[in-house]
Amino acid sequence: MSTATMKSSRMMALENLDVSLKRVLKGSSASLPEGTVLISSDSHWNITEDIFYDRAPADLKERMPRIWTDEEGRLCIGIEHKNLLAGPIEELLASFNRPGFYDLDARMADLDDDGVAMEIVYPQWLMFYLHHPDLEMREWLFRIYNEYLAEISERSNGRFHGMGIPTYWDSAKAPASIEHIKRIGLKGAMLPVNAGNSPAGVKVNYATDDMDDMWAAAEDCHLPITYHIGENPHLEGPGGVGAGLLGTFVPFRRTLGDLIFGGIFDRHPTLKVVFAEAGINWVPGALQDAEMILDSWGKFLDPKIQHRPTDYWHKHCYATFMADEVGLDLVDYIGRDRIMWATDYPHNEGSHGYTEKVVQNIVDRMGPSDAKKILGQTAIEVFDLQLPS
Repeated sequence: MSTATMKSSRMMALENLDVSLKRVLKGSSASLPEGTVLISSDSHWNITEDIFYDRAPADLKERMPRIWTDEEGRLCIGIEHKNLLAGPIEELLASFNRPGFYDLDARMADLDDDGVAMEIVYPQWLMFYLHHPDLEMREWLFRIYNEYLAEISERSNGRFHGMGIPTYWDSAKAPASIEHIKRIGLKGAMLPVNAGNSPAGVKVNYATDDMDDMWAAAEDCHLPITYHIGENPHLEGPGGVGAGLLGTFVPFRRTLGDLIFGGIFDRHPTLKVVFAEAGINWVPGALQDAEMILDSWGKFLDPKIQHRPTDYWHKHCYATFMADEVGLDLVDYIGRDRIMWATDYPHNEGSHGYTEKVVQNIVDRMGPSDAKKILGQTAIEVFDLQLPS
């Protein structure tokens, strides 16, 4: 396929799209199928208040990340005032640092302008602390973050729904942290693809028996588990930004393999799992290879799984996308009820700024009934969302 043909296969020319900070939002002009509630199943929030120091127990305050503004007005994050955001990441963050990224009133105005009724929200720089070696600090960091998210959701009148982060590295504490996330009203729990080490220094494998209580807690709480790209991007060096960003979009194959071949889905038959921001085009290839592995290597598999890999996908799994033409070409293999649209606000790869074109393309390609599911109804069901009053 020529470059020109590949370009023409996209529904709009994005080479003239400005950075997020400069985009005009006009998704509210989109023509939605009757009864459609437009929901972004993956958006982001930046923390600019010094909440971790302010809310931590006294004996932990000096070990927590601080949030401050330097003499040039730049947001800084770090422990002992060593700025974590220096280097290429600082310039990238500045390009999508819209007021709605950190100010709730501005956020609600942007949602209105883009026609978005509700959103599922993931962290930004907090991802950098998913593997911090101070486990006590990390536990409090995420607990404070979860409670902060619940407060924002309350202030948003149910339009903003953050994904909580449990104590995933400690099998003894993980179930209670899942229950806490549910109890404070959050709609899902995010696990990192790479869980790091346990308190005993052993690499965490989500499929081992000691983690089953965490999965059971998620089932009992009817809380979907989510995974998101971008845990540890490497952006340095020649071509680093492009290569680093491209590399972030392929993290989920091993995770899906653990869920299927590790027997997690067999042991937890009502579990729901969402894969966020990697698009949907990766799914058919991953499932095709999983089917091949079962047929070609089945005698070596331990445990023996009860169903075909594709059957697990269609029962348990969902993926989010912004504008994925290749994925939509393969949607009948992926499942029209397994995909959820997102703006990825305020990232530069997000659909805000051309949401009305994305929505129209989904309606035209999928038809009104399936488009209604993809644009919001599936997210309502997966995350148990209540429409704002």
